[in-house]
Amino acid sequence: MLNKLIKSAITTVAALAVLAAVSPADRAGAQEITVRYASPSAASDPTQAATIWYMDEVEQRTGGRVTFERFLGNALVRDQDIVDAIGDGLIEMAKIYTVSYPGQLPLWQIGNLPFTHPSPYVAINVLHELRAQFPELDAEMEALNVLPLGIIATGGTEIVSRKPLRSVADLQGLQVRARGVQALAFTAVGASPASIPWNDVYEALSRGVVDAATNYIMAVGPIRHNEVSDYFIKVGLGQAIQVEIVNRDFWNALPDDIREIMEQTMRDAEARYSEVINEIAVTATETLSNASGAEKLEFITFPEEERQKWIDQSPDFFAEWAKENAARGDTEAMVKAYRELEAQYAKKGDELGYTSMW
Repeated sequence: MLNKLIKSAITTVAALAVLAAVSPADRAGAQEITVRYASPSAASDPTQAATIWYMDEVEQRTGGRVTFERFLGNALVRDQDIVDAIGDGLIEMAKIYTVSYPGQLPLWQIGNLPFTHPSPYVAINVLHELRAQFPELDAEMEALNVLPLGIIATGGTEIVSRKPLRSVADLQGLQVRARGVQALAFTAVGASPASIPWNDVYEALSRGVVDAATNYIMAVGPIRHNEVSDYFIKVGLGQAIQVEIVNRDFWNALPDDIREIMEQTMRDAEARYSEVINEIAVTATETLSNASGAEKLEFITFPEEERQKWIDQSPDFFAEWAKENAARGDTEAMVKAYRELEAQYAKKGDELGYTSMW
């Protein structure tokens, strides 16, 4: 598997040289600790900015004992290879989109199910609470020799489109980039989802390969999808859950004080992201609405009655998820807990002002 990963995932001579370094345990035992970090996201992505803040802060809080080598935008390891690369110890830490690993992380897909609350604050806290209540979630990660260090959510999954979408009828025959269980939501109303790599969506929209694509308000501008679409449809299709994972062998070999700093800093990064992402989303909406020429987007809020039609015509995603994964744990109890926690944190988020944009 290592040879396959090296051939398929490592893209530069410098990266190959990195693989010749000493083992994770040897590095962790040294006074100075280097953490090689990989991500499919670019630095301009607000979800990635949260982790960049985290890495900067860890370096500062440890007085330089921990430093990060940063490989962003699939520069070192491709999205679909990251879990294997971390588990095998090729790199120490990375961001994953859990939707990319339905076979390896089936229980974690509960966070990606359609039509959940769109606030990142809600999703992050719900999933941490679920981890505490249901150890099966972390057991999935442990089986891959990785540890979930942090959770960052994208916010509501919406649609960028070359044409206006105001009803379920408008979705019929729509060629749309979507993946995972959210693709099934489009199929349920007669759309035709296509699984296109994130970095190829711009060209697919530009060439008319697809009419539309799932997206997130704070990501549209940084990846310039507003240049190749005309409309942003607010439909609240759910969220995409990103998890910051670390190699377990490396983690277990770290000094106790370093682990404590890294854990606490990640909690601080999640809280900071939850606080600022609402403002980022508001600013992004204003900027894209007021842009001129090809960069301008018209915003459409999908009518609530049409959204309910979409939900009614779709499968019961939570019930199906629970049934499919019943052998992995008490999934019915997980669904019940998810719904209760979602309502609890939505109310708390309203009080804190973290959910107004969503």
